[in-house]
Amino acid sequence: MCLSSRIIVLSIAATAVAPSRTITTSAFSPLKTHIMGATNRSAATSVSTTAVASAAKEICETTTTQDKAEVSSTASNGDNRSSLWSDVAINAAKQFTITQRQKLKDLGALDVERPVRIVGEPVIHKYDAADSKSSTSSSASNTKIIHFQRHGQGYHNLICDMWRELDRPIDFDSSDPNLNPVVRPEFLDPPLTALGMQQCRSQRDLCNGLAPELVIVSPMLRCIQTAKLSFRDFDDSAPWVSHEGCREELGLLMGNKRRPITEIREDYPEIDFSDIVHDADVLWDEYGDRRETLLEKSERIYEFLIEYVRQRPEKEIAIVCHSAYLFTLLNAVMDIEDEGLRSWFLTSEVRSLQMTFIDRSGK
Repeated sequence: MCLSSRIIVLSIAATAVAPSRTITTSAFSPLKTHIMGATNRSAATSVSTTAVASAAKEICETTTTQDKAEVSSTASNGDNRSSLWSDVAINAAKQFTITQRQKLKDLGALDVERPVRIVGEPVIHKYDAADSKSSTSSSASNTKIIHFQRHGQGYHNLICDMWRELDRPIDFDSSDPNLNPVVRPEFLDPPLTALGMQQCRSQRDLCNGLAPELVIVSPMLRCIQTAKLSFRDFDDSAPWVSHEGCREELGLLMGNKRRPITEIREDYPEIDFSDIVHDADVLWDEYGDRRETLLEKSERIYEFLIEYVRQRPEKEIAIVCHSAYLFTLLNAVMDIEDEGLRSWFLTSEVRSLQMTFIDRSGK
């Protein structure tokens, strides 16, 4: 398909960036071909789990040295990663792992010492969650199991991948739509694409094997849609809340500006939005024509984890949010040694970790 045709198709789809749930289902329903001929949910999950594990292995083997950045990959060109994640998307994630970590390092964001140290470790087996719930020790009271998920492919992700396919550079700091497509007003709070919905459905069986006592979602439409597809089996067994503290970076990019809460609540009345103070997107508006800096984002993330997540009584929590947010959280806010946890998330990817809060004062 030529670029002009793609843009026409995307422009038509982008007019529905704030659909109701009923319209969303009919307007953006995924195609069966996206699951490579699988005829049931288990088969689709089997294919996608293998694919995302292979792709994530490539990404976490991205390394940065003092003299140069290099990407090492053990996956062969013929490796079957399914059609759920394109090579362009996987390569973008690998490159973001390098460039964003270097930016964090150059800004000194990797060396900030805060009053509470937040340590992250892989969840080795399901007993980790049970142990953290049953233990009465003081250390256990400061430990939670967190299941992080990045949203599935949104229309803003699609247009960026299209630009990359054409080797067109994207300047995410520019307000010129010819240099930065995500500043276009049509990308206000974009929904998932058909492929993005399929990616999220493919994670359902994996998520159903988890045991979150609480589901926290970013108020952005793509995250709510993602959670409703991947964690749909917890609609009745766990409370659902939305919080501004886990949304993507603020300012400039229209793809990160949300709709009014009154509109979102009409579509999703079962989600608790009471922790969001303003109906209009005041937080995004405050930044005007500039993006929230990595250091500003780091502090917002730290505040969310300390003042909200830590204070929640639940010991096992699912948080559905965004890629740049997650990368900053796992690299600049938490202390994590496992590279498999710290690398850039693929769309819809789920990672579980044990999060421990340690007061440096010893209290």
